[in-house]
Amino acid sequence: MDKKLKILMAADGSDQSLNAVRYIGGAFSAGRVEVVLFSVRASVPESFLDLRKEAAFRSTMLSISAWESQTKRDLDAFMSKAKDVLMKADFPDKAVSIHIQPKKVGIARDILQESLNGYDAVVVGRTGISRIKDFVLGSVANKLVGKTPHIPIVVVGGDPSPKKVLVGFDGSEGANRAVSVVSTMIDPANCSVTLCHVIRRLNLHLAGEFFFTPDDEHEWVDQAKKDILPQMQAAENRLVNAGFHPSEVFVQILDEEVSRASKLVKNATGAGMGTIVVGRRGLSMVEEFVLGRVSTKVLSMAQNMAVWIA
Repeated sequence: MDKKLKILMAADGSDQSLNAVRYIGGAFSAGRVEVVLFSVRASVPESFLDLRKEAAFRSTMLSISAWESQTKRDLDAFMSKAKDVLMKADFPDKAVSIHIQPKKVGIARDILQESLNGYDAVVVGRTGISRIKDFVLGSVANKLVGKTPHIPIVVVGGDPSPKKVLVGFDGSEGANRAVSVVSTMIDPANCSVTLCHVIRRLNLHLAGEFFFTPDDEHEWVDQAKKDILPQMQAAENRLVNAGFHPSEVFVQILDEEVSRASKLVKNATGAGMGTIVVGRRGLSMVEEFVLGRVSTKVLSMAQNMAVWIA
């Protein structure tokens, strides 16, 4: 692949953000990507700094100015440390750049605006420094997920390994895009990929009544397997052609499941996988406008993994 991938790492100086940088170092091939370590620095408004002219506020403003200066030094030190992490992962010095800018509109919106500058993916930590803002998913990450349909977003929780990848596959455009993202972005060296399709139960049990017979259920599952298997085999071939070793690409079809998202996460957790890749929307596009129901649930439940939304 001649064109190098351009990755936007949205950093905020937190431990989770540094874990996301480490993840980049393991997930992407060092010779094929350029990484921009990008951070939006919140600064004290100029109108507020004008209060230094007032004697009553002078001592307070001096303290705030000292805090702002220390914040700048801390962020500079963090970015230098983050770059060192990638250097140790064999990324060339010229392939890693640092871009710190003052807040223009808002942190999430400024990251979104930067993501429009020719990037192939954006990576962000699940939670940042202000953890109380959003209990499940950090507020910045949460905003970005719904506003970056133009490129894949990678939300990194915990300190996951990128070497075992689960792709949720249902044959939809979104699922095939997820396969394309894996085949073009993730370093195939020493990496295994499992294409996983989950067949939901046909039977509905309401008020003590079953709406379908066991024979209906078996027929539904058998037909679903026949329909999806050729598509999964084609996706498997795409991954092998992209450089993944044939012995490290697996096809898995699970049935008798109630929740597709829950099964994907449990399956990945049980197999020691650190990465789940899903499309933004599956076959039922009417369910949600931007994010499909399955991808939304996976993102919510996989709190100590890296979730790619293609």
